[in-house]
Amino acid sequence: MSAAGGPARWSLTLYVSGASPRSAAALETVRRICDEELSGRVDLRVVDLAQEPGRVLEDQVLAVPTLVKHHPSPLRRIVGNLADVERVRAGLDLGPAPASPHPSRDGTR
Repeated sequence: MSAAGGPARWSLTLYVSGASPRSAAALETVRRICDEELSGRVDLRVVDLAQEPGRVLEDQVLAVPTLVKHHPSPLRRIVGNLADVERVRAGLDLGPAPASPHPSRDGTR
């Protein structure tokens, strides 16, 4: 919760390197989490270090892809394989994904 009592505003920065497969997978995963879990309350900034190499110092980026959670606290850095949704969720302290109901074909459970 924010100080105003509403849901906390999230601030994330995703560092990628060009159109590499790992960077593309990281971007897809992070955008999906932002759309499904944090819709309307997240600021996602994507920094392509191939175009802006000087930005590595801003968040002390040592490898790409790297996702930095600035807000809400605590500061977190998730580095490496960001294609794994559960790993990214855990790194962001979102907990396990909500279970989706899977009724049988006849409508019973």
